[in-house]
Amino acid sequence: MDIVDLAIAYWRLKRWLDKVEVEKKVSPYSSLRKIEKYLNEQGVELIGYDGQKYDIGLPVSVADEDDFCDCDDAIIDQTIEPVVVFEKRIVHYGKVILKKENEI
Repeated sequence: MDIVDLAIAYWRLKRWLDKVEVEKKVSPYSSLRKIEKYLNEQGVELIGYDGQKYDIGLPVSVADEDDFCDCDDAIIDQTIEPVVVFEKRIVHYGKVILKKENEI
């Protein structure tokens, strides 16, 4: 496993844990903080775009691209994989799901 895989695994686990009941969070969050500290020390940054207006210039691919021929009125509904920046370079493009701006 390389540092990019570790960063993505950390990100997914943190997002999942954020949805879990409070009583079950203490110990896992402690471990996640240690991983986060290590990633920060290595110069790794994770970027998610949930809720932002989609722009074709973002460093992401669209998982549901077939449903969005015209992305002018799309916003990012969910980041499936974050953008991973390592030593100030993008080393992994993110993956997102879009929705139309007027959808709730």
